[in-house]
Amino acid sequence: MTFEERLEDILARMREAKLDALVALHDGAHFIEKPNPVTVITGFRSLGPAAAVLRSDGSTTLVVTPAWDAGRATEQCPQARVVGAGDIAAALAATLGNGARKNAATAGMRFLPSFIAERINFLLPAAPSADKLVFDAARTKTDAEIADAREATRIAELGYRHLLDIARPGMSEDELAIELKWQMKTLGADDNFLLLCAGPHNRAVQPSTGRRLEKGDIILAEITPSVHGQLAQICRTVVVGHASAELVEKYALVVHAMDQGIAAAQPGVPMAEVCRAINAVLEAQGYAEFCHPPHIRRRGHGLGFASMRPGDVALDNDTALEPNMIFMIHPNQYLPETGYLLCGEPVLLTPGGAQPLTAQTAALATVAA
Repeated sequence: MTFEERLEDILARMREAKLDALVALHDGAHFIEKPNPVTVITGFRSLGPAAAVLRSDGSTTLVVTPAWDAGRATEQCPQARVVGAGDIAAALAATLGNGARKNAATAGMRFLPSFIAERINFLLPAAPSADKLVFDAARTKTDAEIADAREATRIAELGYRHLLDIARPGMSEDELAIELKWQMKTLGADDNFLLLCAGPHNRAVQPSTGRRLEKGDIILAEITPSVHGQLAQICRTVVVGHASAELVEKYALVVHAMDQGIAAAQPGVPMAEVCRAINAVLEAQGYAEFCHPPHIRRRGHGLGFASMRPGDVALDNDTALEPNMIFMIHPNQYLPETGYLLCGEPVLLTPGGAQPLTAQTAALATVAA
C-alpha cells in the first residue's frame, strides 16, 4: 500500500460519512503511546501544534507552528498547501472559513492539551470524532513505513551491540543511556524512546538514573528508535558478569513464551490470542499470578508515531490481525526468582504469519565484570 492509496481510503470513508472536511490535530509532543492523525494524513511530524485539513475533493491544507517550520513542511509535503502560523486555532479558523465547518469532523482531539482543545471546540462545537475513521485507515503500514521500520530495527540492533561493547561496572545508567542514544542518532534515528535501568533484582523497566552499574546487575533495555516517524523496538536483558543457571533457565522460559506468541500471530487471528499464547507458557510453569494486573497488562503494542493500530497485545483486544500490520511482541515478565526480564521483537504480519524484523532475536547476554 502507498501513502496515496491510504489517503484514498480515508476519502472514501469521509464520503460514506458525508463529511466535507476532516480536521486532524496534534500538539507537537511526540510520544510512543500517542497517535498522530496529522502524520497519517500528511506524513509530516511537526515541531509544534499542527493541523491538517483534508477536504472531500482530496485537497489538503497543512497548518504548522512555529511559522518558520513552513519551509520544511512544504519540502516534505508537496501535495499540501502549507500555512505557517503562530497561533494554531486562529490559523485553522481562517483556513476553514465558515462553509466547511458544518460538515467537518476532528481527529486527535482527545490527545490535545486543554488549552488547545478548548479553542478548537469553540471553533468546531458540533464536530464529531473521526479518530476511528483515520486510524482504522492506517491500521496497516504503507510500503514506505515498512521500509522505515526495517531501518529503525537495524539501528536498534546496532545500538544494542554498542551497549554490549561499552557497558561495564562503574558506568552510570545515565552515561550508558546517553551513549546509546547518541550512537543511534549518528546511525540515522530521528527520535528515540529509551528505557534503561539495572539492578540485581529489577521490579520493572524504567528510565535511567545516576546509579552506577555493579557486578551481578541485570541491565534492562527497551530500545525504540524511529526513522521518518516510524518506530521499531527491541527489548533486551544483559547480565554484568556471570549469569546464574537459574537466570539462564528463566530467561529461556520467557523467550519460549515470546516464540509462542509470534507463532500465534496469524492473519485473521484476534490479537487477544497472541497474548493468550504467551500467558499459557508462563501459566503452565506456575506463574499465572504474574500474568495479570497489577503485575502486567499487555504483551506488546502497536508501533508508529502516526497510528498505534493494531493496538495492545492484550486479552481485551479483539482486533483481527491483517498482513502489513507492524507491532511489538514482548512478554516482559516479573518472576520472583530473578526479577523483571525483558524480551521482545518488532514483527511484520505477512500472509504466512508474524515475521520478526530483527536479524537476531532476544537471547540473554553478558558483559565483562
